[in-house]
Amino acid sequence: MKRVEMSGWLAGKRARIEGDSPAIAAAFEAAGATLVGGEADIWVHIAPPPKVKAAHELTHAEWRASLDAGLDRRFLGARDFAASCRARGQGGAVLFVGAPEQALGADQAAAAGALGNLTKTLGVEWARDGIRVNSILTRETGDTLGHLAAYLASDYAAYVTGAVVGIALDD
Repeated sequence: MKRVEMSGWLAGKRARIEGDSPAIAAAFEAAGATLVGGEADIWVHIAPPPKVKAAHELTHAEWRASLDAGLDRRFLGARDFAASCRARGQGGAVLFVGAPEQALGADQAAAAGALGNLTKTLGVEWARDGIRVNSILTRETGDTLGHLAAYLASDYAAYVTGAVVGIALDD
């Protein structure tokens, strides 16, 4: 695979990454971003790997927990990030990563479907504030994910908002 040169794509940007993705962290740092735990220009939420359970075996509490992890926490985090951007009078970028797939269960499919619609809605609604919202739906964890995430968070994607992008797994 050809190596992509991303030096400087995110120079001067502060990125807060919630969740675990060494590939995204490495790509952001290689692109010049500073990873922070507080105020940021970019907020990335990476979903933890979901537990797979058949729909007929799900309790209501498990269903709600899946929607909380896959949708509610993401919305609330994005809302708080956007409020911080507005308070500073600056735009920003929100990126949701790792939304589950239908093959992983009804609860995961519901969260993923709702996340796609949330991404599109927030992308349009918050565009007037200069806040972009995009999603990457994948279980991919490698360099391809990192590079795509860095691109979507960069100024090269300044007009990309409300996009729901998938990455096929490399086998």
